[in-house]
Amino acid sequence: MLKIRRAGQEDCYSIGNVHAAAVRGIRTTLYTPEEIQAWAVPRNPSSYEESIRSKEFFVAEDGGAIVGFGVLNQESAQIEAVYVAPGAGRRGVGQAVLRKLEERASALGLRVLRLNASLNAVPFYEKAGYVAQERSKYRLLTGVEIACVPMVKAITREADAS
Repeated sequence: MLKIRRAGQEDCYSIGNVHAAAVRGIRTTLYTPEEIQAWAVPRNPSSYEESIRSKEFFVAEDGGAIVGFGVLNQESAQIEAVYVAPGAGRRGVGQAVLRKLEERASALGLRVLRLNASLNAVPFYEKAGYVAQERSKYRLLTGVEIACVPMVKAITREADAS
């Protein structure tokens, strides 16, 4: 049974594993093997601690194991991450995480969400109502730049929808 919950400091190691595995599991010709390798460099688990403290950070748990996560930066109204472990792909995990981030954005009064989609994730976000802008570049922590697509979506408030 899939459960979306707030991330805790004890989740950092599992989040790092999901993050690296999700990137290594990308099967696409849209990025070179070198770009994927630079993107998949494992982060120190402690690198997630500040985001868990200061942002809207959620994990997807299935059978007690973390299979995905997502991060909303409420200050910049930007979705910074939605990642799903390769073995949990195509089961609605990413969609559930994204929906949770959008619900939090709405509850916080945000009206528009922005994100930088990897080229392979553009169809996922388009299906969720995000609109692609002009292709751009995103600088990874390793310094390597990869192509991305900035996307935006207007968020309706819960009260507006009823």
